[in-house]
Amino acid sequence: INPRNTTQTCHRCDFVMGTEGTDKLRLADREWTCPKCHTHHVRDHNAAQNILIKGLAKLA
Repeated sequence: INPRNTTQTCHRCDFVMGTEGTDKLRLADREWTCPKCHTHHVRDHNAAQNILIKGLAKLA
């Protein structure tokens, strides 16, 4: 699984930070709230969720 943007992409609504006028997350930003669906994320947990979703999609 390509890990590109897995920390920057909301696993609930697929919004990507750094688009639509938002700033990309800095490495120091460990938690963030999605501006689209308002889901609060812990950065590493969100990335793991995105990687799981992508992995399961490849199996389907």
